[in-house]
This record gives sequence, C-alpha cells and structure tokens, in this order.
Amino acid sequence: GSSGGGVAITDGDMAERQKSFIARTLRTVGSKFFEGKPLTELSLHVSVFQPRSFLEKLVDDWDYGPYYLTRAAMEKNPLERLKLVAAFVIAGLHGSASLSKPFNPILGETYSAKWKDGTAVYLEQTNHHPPVTHWLVRHPEELYTFMGFGMFSGKVNMLDNCVRTRRNGVNIVDFQDGGRVVILMPYMALRGLLFGERRVEFLGGLSIYDQANDIVADFALNVDPKFLGIFGGANSKPTDYFRGVVYKPSSAKFQKMDFSGLTAATDKKGSPYMNESVLDTKGLELRTDYDIVNTVKAATKEADKKPSGLSRPSGLFRGTSKSGSVAKGASKAAPPKSKGTDASRVLCVAQGTYLGYLDFDQERYWDIRDCPAERAQPEADDLLPTDARMRRDVKALQAVLDCSDTPEYKEEREKLFDKAQVVKEELEKRQRSDKKLREGPEKASIKNNGFFPNQ
Repeated sequence: GSSGGGVAITDGDMAERQKSFIARTLRTVGSKFFEGKPLTELSLHVSVFQPRSFLEKLVDDWDYGPYYLTRAAMEKNPLERLKLVAAFVIAGLHGSASLSKPFNPILGETYSAKWKDGTAVYLEQTNHHPPVTHWLVRHPEELYTFMGFGMFSGKVNMLDNCVRTRRNGVNIVDFQDGGRVVILMPYMALRGLLFGERRVEFLGGLSIYDQANDIVADFALNVDPKFLGIFGGANSKPTDYFRGVVYKPSSAKFQKMDFSGLTAATDKKGSPYMNESVLDTKGLELRTDYDIVNTVKAATKEADKKPSGLSRPSGLFRGTSKSGSVAKGASKAAPPKSKGTDASRVLCVAQGTYLGYLDFDQERYWDIRDCPAERAQPEADDLLPTDARMRRDVKALQAVLDCSDTPEYKEEREKLFDKAQVVKEELEKRQRSDKKLREGPEKASIKNNGFFPNQ
C-alpha cells in the first residue's frame, strides 16, 4: 500500500506512457479535462489499456466469494451473516485497483467464468450509453445467488489531478433460506495523473442491508482526520483505513419501498435495467455518501471518546507482525450507544483497512494473510461469439504485450501498438454507427452490431 493510503501503483513504464498521453490530450481537448469530462466520452489511446474488457476485470472484485459467501449462506445468525457479506465486499475492493484501464464493453458483450467449487459467473453488457452491466453468480447447489447491475460513470478532473469513477447500481445476494442482502458500493479515485504518486483510493460510503432482518452495516471510507483520529495522530493514518457500524435502523426510510434512487442511478426516463418484481427490495433506498458517513460518525461517537478499546493493529501490511489480531471468542469492546440518530440501536462497530483486515468489535473477520482469495477462471470451451475474449482490440493489444520489450524489438512493438490503435478506433466508429441505427427507423432490421456477427 501507499504510505499515504490506498493502493500504490508501481508500474513506472505504464505510468510514464499514460502521463505522456494525458499531456498530449490536454493540448488537444484542453478545458474539457478541467471541466470534468465524462470518462466514457473520451477516446483514450490504446497504450493506457490492459488486454481485458471491463466485464472480465469486474470479476476481480469477487475473489473472496467462494470463501465468504459460502460461509454466509450456511450461517443462521443474521448478524454473523451480514458480517461475512461485509468481509466479502471489503476484502475485494483492492481487486479493482490497477493503473491500466480495461476496454469499455460493447453492447451485447458477455463473459463467463467459474470458481473451483463450480459456482458459475455470467456478465453481459446491456446498455451502451449510459454503459450498464448485469451479472449473475450462482452456487452449484444454489446456496446463494449474487446478482445485480452497475452503471459505470467516471470523470477526469485535472484540477484534482485524478480520475473518479463509480459503479452506480445494486448488488444483491440471495440465500437459499430466503435471506437477501443488498450492497451499495463506494467510489474509486485514481490519483497522480500528471504529478505525484500514482495510487488508487476508495472513498465515501459503503452500505449493506439485510432487509429480512432489518440490519444495516454502514462503512465510512477515507473521511476526515478527526473522525479517524482513533487510529492515531491526525496526520499518521493512511486513507485506506475506515470505520463502520452495524445497527437496527429506527428511521422509517428503511421501512418503505423506494425505487426513485434506482431510476436516478440508471436513466432519468425510467429504470429499464432492473425488473422491480425480481429486485423486490423491501426497504431499499439508494443512500448518499453523506448520509452513510454521517450515520457512522454519529453512531461511533462514544467509541471515538474511548480509543483504548479499539487500538490500531501494528505492523499490518506495513510489516509482518500480527499483534493486532484478536482471536474469535476474545473479549469485545462494548458497542457504543448513540441517541437521536438513525443508528440508535447499535449492534457492533467495525474498523480496518481495505488493504489488510476487517474487525467487528475487535474480532477479526478478514485478514489478507490468512483468508484465501480465488480468481474465477474463464471458461475455455464453447465460447460464445459475444465473449469478451473474442474482441479484436483485446487480441491486438495482447499481441503487443506478447512481443519482447527489448531494444531490438522496439520497432516491431511500435508497429503492433499502431495496429492495436487502429483496431480500437475501428470498433469505436462501428459502435457510434450502430447507435445511430438503433435510434433511427432502421433499428428493427439490424442483424449485426458491427463487431459480433449474427447478433
């Protein structure tokens, strides 16, 4: 991790290529960068990409699924189940951190993979602009089903020297016994675009809601130093540390069905990306970062006054000591009581870093050194023609990376880069053309989306 917090990017060659590209782009588009141009509206050079689609990269976030979701499915205690789901989410955050950008999915593009236990992973790009991805992850014995959708949004802002991105939408875990947990994700920032250290941070609020049992877990990521002063001096904590609270909400907003947030997160004209009868989110409301963070701050106010019971583990991730670990069954700090807030019935408090560990009342639920992560393996047989790995631009960029980077192959490598850029631009042009056709009177006769045949 970075000394300042977040995931440090150490690929110096890639960073220099990207900074060079950004400098050239600034001379071309100028103020659009400073105005916060939407990332999906910028055509970036192929040199800043990785040879994967966003669909494939999204699965990286779920590396802890086999470990935590299976255990959550077998857990009968609602509070313990919610903690295990929280561990799944927080442990997977750092999987999103990378310097190179994945290719934007093409409408109708798919990706499928499996974990060793047979859990199947399916993703599909269901909308072009705004870009929306749907996914379905199903355990072979149907112990759980993880599904949802996300609308990718991101902006480049050179005044802040960063890119901020977010996957707006809903993540849902359905369990075999009828339980359902809904997850709302934080946003991510890539800092150091032109100067300073390159690092990835997660910011804002993360919320997890068990609607059947009416339990909420809220986490505040990278908030103000006074709030996180419990971890040490105001200037000593890395920004990847967080605080959280699990509580029984008292507010009526959790007792009603509200789809206005879903609509706003997808399309102002409606919400075509999620069937309400399938979602069936009793008590769900998409909440703001401000709401989540302030709920955590209010509910942990008493804990902040008594830091002795919540000391920061030493050496974690920045050394080899496990002195901060607390075995299950150890004594726990009494949860704080907060009156007059939405979280007036606090069940427990949480702390940790998304780079290393998660504790609930000093009991360790995730430690990156002990808990196994497993990357879902792409299916190799019977690939659909729409599979992300069949993309021409992905294959062209992979050819560049397969070429030796030694000086004698420099000219050949540059030619391969130029070829990959041409292929990328061809696909972008076809996508723009197809969008016009879809919006015109000819849309009913379209049989080819310009990339995948016969779709």
